[in-house]
Amino acid sequence: MKIGTAAAVAVQHGVVEACEAREAAPPRELDPVEALRRRMASRSAREHVVLDFLSDDLREVREALGQIQGYVEGIERAVADPRLTQQQLLALALGGGPAAQLDYLGEMLANTRRRLAQVAARM
Repeated sequence: MKIGTAAAVAVQHGVVEACEAREAAPPRELDPVEALRRRMASRSAREHVVLDFLSDDLREVREALGQIQGYVEGIERAVADPRLTQQQLLALALGGGPAAQLDYLGEMLANTRRRLAQVAARM
């Protein structure tokens, strides 16, 4: 089946847009565990699974820290605002805050420590 000229141009345009988007995207962050993975390249698949879990745990820790940091920055912005009211300040004090993220961060840090010990035992 032949593609019409308009369809071919549209497909080509879409490919060009996709390539431009890929080029405009920020460089992909390298996995910080990759150097360790290369060092343990001759190990079994089990070690690589543990490294995958370690990489996931580190990502989860970064995300939880980011949420906590965002919460603290929000408080800093609010208290720096000269229009801050007593009610707004009280709402900040009584708000739930990142309690769930703190609990999750504790779990992820414990997982990270356990994974590091597992990797160290296999080196």
